[in-house]
Amino acid sequence: MAFSVLRILLGLTLGLAAIASSAQGAVAQAPQAAPPQALAPQALSLGLIAGEISSSETVLASEMAELFSGGSPLRMLPMLGDSGERNLALLLTEPHIDAAFVSTDALAEAGAREFGGSLVAKVELVARLGPQEIHVVARQDIGSLADLAGKEVNFGPEGGSSAVTAERLFKALDIKVEPLGLEARTAMERLKRGAIAALVVVGGKPAPLISDIPAGLGIHLLPVEFGAGVTDAYLPTSFDHDDYPNLIEAEVSVPTLATGMLLLAARGKDEPGYDPRVALFVETLFSHFDALLSPDRHPKWREINLAASLPGYARNATAIAWLAKRPGGAVTPVAAGPVRTHVEAGAGGPASAAMSQDQREALFKEFSQWQRAKGH
Repeated sequence: MAFSVLRILLGLTLGLAAIASSAQGAVAQAPQAAPPQALAPQALSLGLIAGEISSSETVLASEMAELFSGGSPLRMLPMLGDSGERNLALLLTEPHIDAAFVSTDALAEAGAREFGGSLVAKVELVARLGPQEIHVVARQDIGSLADLAGKEVNFGPEGGSSAVTAERLFKALDIKVEPLGLEARTAMERLKRGAIAALVVVGGKPAPLISDIPAGLGIHLLPVEFGAGVTDAYLPTSFDHDDYPNLIEAEVSVPTLATGMLLLAARGKDEPGYDPRVALFVETLFSHFDALLSPDRHPKWREINLAASLPGYARNATAIAWLAKRPGGAVTPVAAGPVRTHVEAGAGGPASAAMSQDQREALFKEFSQWQRAKGH
């Protein structure tokens, strides 16, 4: 795959090496490790914290960093994170973490606790990213989510995007499992040995960890149906052979749900040079966004509308100014659809409101028509 783990490792290795060269001490980047140590200031370098090494978010961060190579006055340093509550906490408190990938579910959970104050006043939206599909990967003898009751299911490290969404999903469906907090690659190896029943991975399809599963191992993607308990927070979508030819036969579709992913910056962060770094980052990203739409990039880039907002949260000022200079909106995504609209309305922030049954049915109908138009 063009957006391979090799590309991720290369981008992250370069980013971490650059950070290490400017630090007085080592920097811990793993999601379960201690927060990064304080770094000596590095002129025009911006830290972006993403997801686990096997996540789609980390692929996106690595590809984004390539926009800042060569003649750019800013270096973007991608770092491993959890795309969840830890990313959010580090964005708000740690120097040299300038931007973060945070799932809409994780933001909603953090907003409910307010992180010791008004979260709305502490973060701002840079961009809404593409929909993030819920992957429930299970042994072949598990036929449905209900079959997982009482069994060990890996949700991922506590507070991470997969863990937050998995906990909310199984609670909404009233299915009681034995949740585990393993890193996704470790959990996948246990699943392959039959030591656990399933694992949950939330990320944009195709997710590298799922794509790398060899065919014929007795592992499959469980259907996650749209219905009672999930209609206010998620929207239905599906996986097919084009997404995961290693797991899904031709002309077969596996239903699932989608949530959202955000690119956030901090508001009023007390760090020298923070606002100018973020402004240059946003200007460069938006101005060169078309370079991320090429076929060799992750397909999720082609599902992003830079003009999409997040109800209840302020927009970054540079993003507002960039969009204002382009009448008619920003880049129109190639595969735009109601997934993004619903996730924005249902899982964003404190200003979101419950949808009526008629609204949900209209969205479902619109989504189904969009999928048929795409050939799904």
